[in-house]
Amino acid sequence: MKTIGIFLIVYGHFFSLFDIYVYVFSVPMFFILSGFLSKHEKDSRLFWRKIFFNLALPLTILGTFCYIIKWIFFLFSAQPQVSPENPLAFYIKLLAGVHGSVGTLWFVYTLIILKIILQYTKRLSVHILIGVVFLASAFVINNFEIDLYGYKPLAKPWAVPNVFICYPFFMIGYYMRGWRDGLTRYRADKYTILQIAVSLLSVFICGHKHKYVYLYSCGYGDSIMLCLFGGVAGTALVFLVSKLLEQWHWRFIVDISVGTIVILGLHWHLIFIARSFFPNASFLDLILAVMVTIVFVPVIRICETHFPVVMGKYRVRKL
Repeated sequence: MKTIGIFLIVYGHFFSLFDIYVYVFSVPMFFILSGFLSKHEKDSRLFWRKIFFNLALPLTILGTFCYIIKWIFFLFSAQPQVSPENPLAFYIKLLAGVHGSVGTLWFVYTLIILKIILQYTKRLSVHILIGVVFLASAFVINNFEIDLYGYKPLAKPWAVPNVFICYPFFMIGYYMRGWRDGLTRYRADKYTILQIAVSLLSVFICGHKHKYVYLYSCGYGDSIMLCLFGGVAGTALVFLVSKLLEQWHWRFIVDISVGTIVILGLHWHLIFIARSFFPNASFLDLILAVMVTIVFVPVIRICETHFPVVMGKYRVRKL
């Protein structure tokens, strides 16, 4: 599922044909998956070690690498470029989760907050209350301009308020953990194609004549309910397609799946290069998105072997 998901995110960032339907579920799916794979840690120290080594440290390393690339483009580009901010400003913004520094890694920053909330809340009633408050906050952000004495804190994308719209997806995934055995045992049958068609139709309905679901700026489109339904329907779609294709165990698919954080953090630079040669949206972008995704396979293998800390692969031992 993660391999298909990261391909969809790469394709979505080409801003190409039918991308509005991709945005309906590509990012929500990753939050649902993250919730599904999350759990309460009995040992608080173990929890914070996992947060640091599996999320915060890779975020910092990949963010720094992207910052260096920006400086390289600025220093050696033949075209006029805006000078990157100074390192101190960059790391302050990275620490605060400002989009200009975290970039596409805003997902990781937001996920850290969601995992912290989950770790210190256990009751279903509390989760529902938080979800309602967060969705109400997302509604306010999307429909009203927040102005604090002339300062507009949400004028630019910020990973912190994205928690409001991403929390429901994360918790949906978390409570789907009870279906883990059934989902694992599920095998594609004669009804799977029909189920795929229903899921695809649901995604189409949620995306048709609907504003883009830009979760990176706490955007849910025109309707919170369509946003939630579309995210779940799209996740079901990818799950069913994955089950249909699970008979093929190609190594590069596994590599892409375990290295999604590397692709997430760095794919923008390859899209920038591809767009310099092919500036217009077309069906060719599907092929380009596949190429951009596959190009990372050797990078992921090198990181996994020599720099596992980049991928959040630090082996945490219980203290």
